[in-house]
Amino acid sequence: MTRKTVIAAVALLLIASGAGAKKIKFDYSVVFVPEEGGVKFEKITEDADNVADYGGGLVAKSSSIFGTKLGGKKTSVLDWWVIPQIALSPDGKRIGYINEKNKTTNVMIKSASRGGASVQRTFRTNVQGFSWSPDGTTICFTEVRGGHQGIYLVDANQGTVVRQISNGSDNDYGGVISRDGNTIFFHRGEGRSSYSLWSYNRKTNLFSNYSRGMTACLIPGNSTTIYCARFTDSNESEIWRVNFETGVEEVILTQPGKSFTTPQLSPDGRWLLITGSSKSEKEGIDNTDIFAVRTDGTQLTQLTYHPGNDLSPVWSPDGKSIFFLSQRGSADKVYNVWRMDFTL
Repeated sequence: MTRKTVIAAVALLLIASGAGAKKIKFDYSVVFVPEEGGVKFEKITEDADNVADYGGGLVAKSSSIFGTKLGGKKTSVLDWWVIPQIALSPDGKRIGYINEKNKTTNVMIKSASRGGASVQRTFRTNVQGFSWSPDGTTICFTEVRGGHQGIYLVDANQGTVVRQISNGSDNDYGGVISRDGNTIFFHRGEGRSSYSLWSYNRKTNLFSNYSRGMTACLIPGNSTTIYCARFTDSNESEIWRVNFETGVEEVILTQPGKSFTTPQLSPDGRWLLITGSSKSEKEGIDNTDIFAVRTDGTQLTQLTYHPGNDLSPVWSPDGKSIFFLSQRGSADKVYNVWRMDFTL
């Protein structure tokens, strides 16, 4: 996949980053840095699992947004994949990730505790993100086919029959299935940094459009409210809570000069995990890190500080652990799935 394809095809986050301080060379084979002292990190996948980085485009720098120059300014932007790249089965026993091999990307599943061999669950060409249904039976994934992103479903446990949800002419991303299994929420790309929240009813086959936003995060027991991310006019991203029934829209997290994406609600409903833009203080490296914030927008806490990119976090079922993608522990900056404790 070329960089041009990455920019044109996927809902990325784009954030301006300044020239910054002089950078210091860092050994990425380090598993943790002093700021992460006391936190236990466990590597789940191995380099041989070939966790996808889309030809270096999972997190990358560019001087344009979807091919459009930033007003002629000589600035760089940090782009990253915002649709979830890993998913944990509802019982917490299996972890899914995207494998990149022979110029194809597909969902692979392995034990979340023992590691070992992986089982391939999609047999496609260009899978770009996925989620697990709450009942554990279905994987909902995003794939590029015919030049368009679409939402597809496949059995999480057996078989290869795929059901297409999107109509093939739109660009739909990041599908998540409601707890009752009847509704799939996703976001649709409609132009430069413009995404809107949609749903598909599996019983009536009807599509519904709600409001501006991307990467819907559903709230168990609440069918009218979701968390999502939204771009600002400055191409920075904020975290919002949107009530479709009342029309109330609240900004949960915003910070000038930074961006936050892909909210994931904790099992107890008190915290949101998010990927955010960052800069390592000592090395001066622009990167992505993992943050947590209360659902009322308070107690924003940075959880990772490694100069390598950390992103796409998901909760364990008991809320005591976080699984995420990271370049840590690899001298070649290879991505793997890692687990860390959550103690806030």
